[in-house]
Amino acid sequence: MSFFGENLKKYRKRSGLTQRQLAEQIGAKHNSVSNWETGQNEPDTETIHKLCAALSVTANDLFGADSSAAISRDDLKFALFEGDERVTEDMLQEVLDFAQFVKEKHRKKNGE
Repeated sequence: MSFFGENLKKYRKRSGLTQRQLAEQIGAKHNSVSNWETGQNEPDTETIHKLCAALSVTANDLFGADSSAAISRDDLKFALFEGDERVTEDMLQEVLDFAQFVKEKHRKKNGE
């Protein structure tokens, strides 16, 4: 089981949801959550956003990111978007969610 799968299961259970209930809540097929939890498949970015909303967690929570090593969000915004003041928190979160997705995908690919 991947970090993502383990964490998804933990947060789903914490929310008191069955796999089927979570799948219905986010508009996924009934066996999708099981496949994600066991590492057989991975959700796409849009589905990760839905999972985060349904479980009241962040993508960092689902992918097991260590928040103790985090840099400030303002510094990250500046670095990623070259200081553009029009960047919203949602835009930054989308980039962070995708980065975590790619990281987990490569972990799985490399058998970690």
